[in-house]
Amino acid sequence: MVILIDFTFPGKVFTKEVIAIQKERQQYYNAAGNYHYSYKVITSQHHFSVSEDFAKSVQNKKIQYSVSFIFKEINRYSLLSSKNSTIYSFRIVSGLVLPLLVIITIALAYLYKKKISILIIVLQIILLANFIILII
Repeated sequence: MVILIDFTFPGKVFTKEVIAIQKERQQYYNAAGNYHYSYKVITSQHHFSVSEDFAKSVQNKKIQYSVSFIFKEINRYSLLSSKNSTIYSFRIVSGLVLPLLVIITIALAYLYKKKISILIIVLQIILLANFIILII
């Protein structure tokens, strides 16, 4: 519930100028070319991962982003001149999808009196690992 609450509430909103865009080549081995690029926006107080399109459009511009109260994660970010905000996909999975999946699985097991304890234990271990990653 703490992870869901942290994701749901907007947190503290910052309006900062982008100092730099960090582009990093990520190596892996598959048929798709063996690499891709990841992008980070760097402001005076924070740095966080963004999509390629967003990174290319914000160099030396002001952005608005919100930082969660509990885990200090970036919840949403947008170009200051735009009304459209974006949520980083890992944050959606770690802050919304995974906790909801665990809660729904536990509720369904309880309501239908099903013995899916192994699935619940596995999901709880994944949720605990997610919690540890958020704390760090």
